[in-house]
Amino acid sequence: MKVTYIGHSGFLAEFSHCCCLFDYYEGKIPKLAIDKPLFIFVSHRHQDHFNPEIFQITGPKEIHYVLSSDTRRYMRDRTDLSGLHFMKGEESLTLTWNNGSCSLTIKTLRSTDCGVAFLIHTEGKNIYHAGDLNWWVWPGESKQYNNNMTANFKKYTEPLKGLELFAAFLPLDPRQEEWYDKGFSYMLENAKARYAFPMHFWKDFSVIQKYLSTPIGKAHKSEIIVLEKEGQIVICPENKEDK
Repeated sequence: MKVTYIGHSGFLAEFSHCCCLFDYYEGKIPKLAIDKPLFIFVSHRHQDHFNPEIFQITGPKEIHYVLSSDTRRYMRDRTDLSGLHFMKGEESLTLTWNNGSCSLTIKTLRSTDCGVAFLIHTEGKNIYHAGDLNWWVWPGESKQYNNNMTANFKKYTEPLKGLELFAAFLPLDPRQEEWYDKGFSYMLENAKARYAFPMHFWKDFSVIQKYLSTPIGKAHKSEIIVLEKEGQIVICPENKEDK
């Protein structure tokens, strides 16, 4: 699998038989394969995850748009778009191509913010993009708010416990100050991610190195992808020894 970090929470993941574009917000979209279907995912309506420019993308022979249902209100002139699929939390959808010989199954998780998170299965791999499903506790928030957030985060991510994820795209947000890594660390310790991509760090790439200096970061160093710039390409081989 080839992954390009576009920016913020936006990634392009290219598989042998398809490509997936996640939460495009800004930055340069790489050249797209014309002979593979493109699946464009939008986890929720927030501006930093949903850019209507995705509907101007051309090139691939087949394009599907998999959008959180909370974006529907912004789609008044596009609801009849070919290949458009709206999903709520805790739903499933399977899409096929090449006369049914290839498939991609999408399961959604409820979010602790808006919209959904995506758990995708294709070519024998589980891929997880969190969107804004994160452990959003904040210094200065009430104890009740942070306790409710903690309970909801653990509840909504329960389907991921112990699951083998070939790649996981997870928020690591420095705005949370001393709690910036809570959701990221929880996922590393409760799911089995082969490649863990930090995201949603607002161009503060230093937060990744900061995290790698923590005990949990050190313990999971082999899984964490160190992003250093927008447009960075990461090759994720089946066997890490080939990396």
